Amino acid sequence: MSRTLPIRESLALFMLALILPSCRAIEQGQAEQATGVLPQPRVHAGDLGEPGVRKTDFQLPASPMICGARIPIDRPAVRERLEFEFLLLVHNPAQVELWRRRALRYFPLIESSLRNVGLPDDLKYLAVGESDLRPLAVSPAGAAGLWQFMPSTARGFGVKVSRAEDQRLLADVALPAGLEFLRELNGRFGDWPLAMAAYNAGGGRVSQALSGQGASDYWELNLPKETERYVYRIAAIKLVMEGAPAYGFNDRAPSGLYAPRNFDQETLTFPKGTTWASLAARYGCPYKELKLLNPHLASRSVLEGGPYVFRTPKKSVWPWLGSCIDIRRPGLSVGTVSGARPVGRRRGRPNPPRFVLPRGLGPGWTLLGTSLTRRKVEDGNRSDDNQR
Repeated sequence: MSRTLPIRESLALFMLALILPSCRAIEQGQAEQATGVLPQPRVHAGDLGEPGVRKTDFQLPASPMICGARIPIDRPAVRERLEFEFLLLVHNPAQVELWRRRALRYFPLIESSLRNVGLPDDLKYLAVGESDLRPLAVSPAGAAGLWQFMPSTARGFGVKVSRAEDQRLLADVALPAGLEFLRELNGRFGDWPLAMAAYNAGGGRVSQALSGQGASDYWELNLPKETERYVYRIAAIKLVMEGAPAYGFNDRAPSGLYAPRNFDQETLTFPKGTTWASLAARYGCPYKELKLLNPHLASRSVLEGGPYVFRTPKKSVWPWLGSCIDIRRPGLSVGTVSGARPVGRRRGRPNPPRFVLPRGLGPGWTLLGTSLTRRKVEDGNRSDDNQR
């Protein structure tokens, strides 16, 4: 008995040491709930690479705007909702920093397109809210791409969606469709916040809410929770991304990272048995890079049929490509080859001279004739790079 007693006492003391801190935490939480005083967030020195302690008392601007429309934060409910989204973002630095970096790749194209069609620059933040600027994002409901198009909507605006090809995943192809859809919605509602809400929930639902509730603008509507947060979140994204240095984010953009991808584009019809590996070898580029440039092609290994938009790294990486003669591998569109040399004409025929192709081109490619310009030909017909 004399040996077991100390063991029991030790166990009892150990259990008390575990239980007492939990009890104190519960009592502290009950006291905070009773007084309405919430604990202050913990902030670490050196957050986001900045020395010192990061601020936590960020405030909304006095007159926030979205697409040229004033957000009525003089209404308490509107201010609270915008502040909710705003504070969630300023205290989520990792997500905001990822947006800022991805924006280096996608915003230049979006901004120039918005200027060309005369739409508000703020609509670029809708793409951030929709997909986090991830062109391969797919929602549980089936929306995909930078602009999160549903298949039927995408097809209605000329974006190809099939089992073999999903052009929603090509940011530049889906972009004109997204802008045209937003233009139509704004023409229907005459108000950009309502147009953005309709982009999320559908024009019919927003129209029914306006007529059934007697509301005059987005800020007064009772909508599904996701749509009620939608425009507020886009507005908060704009505030945080445009005012990033004021909210503790580094003002220096990462040099050399997240640059727009440069590529050459053709429209190809693939013969039976064409594999990604053979195409990578044919174009002299890494297999993975070829797959990254063509996420819209669903096939994992073998490509057949077409015509499909097909992208390859800029031809500066292929030293044997130039602008002398047109060549074709059966079933594929043409390329051009420099360094070929004539070996004579066929007797009695007005055909162009035959050529010996440079080493590295490989078997299976045939001449279509001489040319000083690069053309695209499929089975004797001109093809269009931008078939939509």
